[in-house]
Amino acid sequence: MWPQLKPGDEVLVDPGCPLRRGDIVVARHPFRRDVHIIKRLDGWHDDGALRLLGDNADESSDSRTLGHVPPDLVVGRVTSQLPAAALRSLPGSPGTMG
Repeated sequence: MWPQLKPGDEVLVDPGCPLRRGDIVVARHPFRRDVHIIKRLDGWHDDGALRLLGDNADESSDSRTLGHVPPDLVVGRVTSQLPAAALRSLPGSPGTMG
């Protein structure tokens, strides 16, 4: 599957939204807490941890390599995607006049 998000895209996150299988979520990396990852929720493990998968399995670091992610590392569900191209066209954006 091709990734839904492209480099430079921005996302809006709802931290209080209930999570469902198939949602795209932002989480803190389980081993590097200063890094955020964006993955698709594949399900829950028996102990309550989340199985997060990247859309591009061949290139993704996700639960297949990182293990299940504790729920307290989840920042929230992605509710909107702002493509980089659209962001560049906004007034006041770098590379635009206005």
